[in-house]
Amino acid sequence: MTDWMRQMFMLALAVFEGFCVYRLFQAFALPRLNQPRRSVVVIGVVWVLYHGVCLWGNWAFYPSSLWNLAVYLCLLFAAAMVWYQGGVLLKLFLVVQFAAIHELSIWASNSLLAVHSQVLEFFGNGMEREWLSVSAFMGLVSVSNVGLFLAVGILREGMTYFFIRRIVKAYCFPRRFEKNVLPYLLPAAASILIAVMLRVLMIAVENNVPVTLYARYPLIAALIPVLAVILLFSNSFSFELFQKMAAFEEQRTEKLVLESQVSGLQNSIAEMESLYDSVRSVKHDMKNHLLVLRTLVHEQSPGGEAEQYLENLYPLIEQMDAQIRTGNPVADAVVNAKFQYAKKVIPNVRLDAGDLLVSNVVAVKAFDIGIILSNALDNAVEACQRLCRKEPDAETQIVLRSFWKGNMYFLEIENNFDGCIEREPDSECLRSMKPEPDEHGIGLKNIRACAQKYSGDMDCIVKGRRFILSVMMRGK
Repeated sequence: MTDWMRQMFMLALAVFEGFCVYRLFQAFALPRLNQPRRSVVVIGVVWVLYHGVCLWGNWAFYPSSLWNLAVYLCLLFAAAMVWYQGGVLLKLFLVVQFAAIHELSIWASNSLLAVHSQVLEFFGNGMEREWLSVSAFMGLVSVSNVGLFLAVGILREGMTYFFIRRIVKAYCFPRRFEKNVLPYLLPAAASILIAVMLRVLMIAVENNVPVTLYARYPLIAALIPVLAVILLFSNSFSFELFQKMAAFEEQRTEKLVLESQVSGLQNSIAEMESLYDSVRSVKHDMKNHLLVLRTLVHEQSPGGEAEQYLENLYPLIEQMDAQIRTGNPVADAVVNAKFQYAKKVIPNVRLDAGDLLVSNVVAVKAFDIGIILSNALDNAVEACQRLCRKEPDAETQIVLRSFWKGNMYFLEIENNFDGCIEREPDSECLRSMKPEPDEHGIGLKNIRACAQKYSGDMDCIVKGRRFILSVMMRGK
């Protein structure tokens, strides 16, 4: 293989490594200009230019020296700081993680050197026993050297891609990861330190003659690749374990929030039932009192103003318990409680649930209806509060309605908001504005989960400064 072909192959590997860098960085951080294609070019060009300079200067970098490791770590970190969003620890993790995987892949792929030495020894024995001619021996050596060069490069990059892909695939909880980067960083940093230690110990000078660690201790040639592979899997497994712990914590938080909502829902139902009983009792007693008063007034002054006044009180008594009635006691309890709270915290808010009907015909459990309405109204009240804080004179309203389309039952919650909408990265899901990161998106997740239980789904519709949450469920 000519030097030109060798350098082209090395550049091709550098381009592939640039793709691996992009794949890792793009999964964890967004480019500042929100244009992923440009980020491919930037990261790839930085990496390829660096390797091109190394090739042009004829500097060996597989396995690379300590200065080479330090240089490309600094270059990657500088590129990450300039081009990607996020904190310093996040970018440091990405750089160290890539370097750890890349360096350990180098040491693991060097296991082929031991295989190659055995092949050369076999060829040498063949030449000594005259199985091979000198020219055939030299040809086989040349071919085996080329094969070793290609195999080491392909194995190295294949392992780099494999373990980066594992980490990217395991990454599921960005918010929790960004809050606790350090535990993820430590295993990768330990791998880098072991790679540095191997570089320091690999070559020693004895009697002014450089001697490799492999030559002094032949067993090391087999142990180092095994150690590198174990570290690669340990690094990957530790990341996956931390992500599973994050998933458990996410589920625990969602469970706590859901339990709190269920408890609040039960309390609201109990309060509303107590209120309804009290109102019915008062209404019954008032009707009896009015009947007695009307009889007394009629005896003293038939057809007078006092008797007419008492007659007008009857419709008012009948309306005493006619608050929001949807046909479902759970929905009544939730809507009445949330509307009462909205009146307290939002001045001059307009509340309308006249078109909301949850009759017994709807084949959706009352508990799920309560969860949907409770979460949706919480979000609507918070949105109106934010609008009032920004624009005290702005009009605020919360409107509830329901309707049927065939067998599908629709619930819609509409409210005003400040017009600011953020979406999760690489997703159409809305990003919560809550100050507590652990509660981000839990309400909408609960609503979607309830809808999906009835072969339905949830949709968020934005019309100017009006936000409509539409929940579809199979109702019959």
